[in-house]
Amino acid sequence: MTCWTRMCAAKMTGLLLLCRKGRGGFMEEFMAAKMCIPTLIVLDSQGEVITRQGRVEVLNDIECREFPWHPKPVLELTDSNAVQLNEGPCLVLFVDSEDDGESEAAKQLIQPIAEKIIAKYKAKEEEAPLLFFVAGEDDMTDSLRDYTNLPEAAPLLTILDMSARAKYVMDVEEITPEIVEAFVSDFLADKLKPEPI
Repeated sequence: MTCWTRMCAAKMTGLLLLCRKGRGGFMEEFMAAKMCIPTLIVLDSQGEVITRQGRVEVLNDIECREFPWHPKPVLELTDSNAVQLNEGPCLVLFVDSEDDGESEAAKQLIQPIAEKIIAKYKAKEEEAPLLFFVAGEDDMTDSLRDYTNLPEAAPLLTILDMSARAKYVMDVEEITPEIVEAFVSDFLADKLKPEPI
């Protein structure tokens, strides 16, 4: 079954609702958002956004096994999802991926914090103010470190805000949930001093 067939079989009426009823102001909201073109926005049957990253999801999940692609709290940074770094502030935990299981352990470390932040803002019917990534060692990650002028240390906890051309760096020997939570809380409370990218 092709990806398109799966989408049609799921009766993605949210996409039809957008076209038929002209949801007034709906498209303006999306046009104001910083998005790459082409963009595939996946909606549920009530017209609520499931993901703005449909294009990335289709590229990463050609068979659409995870359709309709509800967002994951923590993503492993890849070439195809790196575009999301431009959507707003992103917590990126750089790890030494040559160590077996390091990336998965890093995801497990920050996942409860990401879930807590996402739930808090969802309850207020707002988008979470941060995206959460784990970055291993590969060419894309090396390019990101070069572009943002980050040290080669691992682990390295950062918040990158590409649109503001700012970075926040916490270079510590060991990353614990308490350190991540304090770093995120300080960022959200505007207690951290940005460094230019």
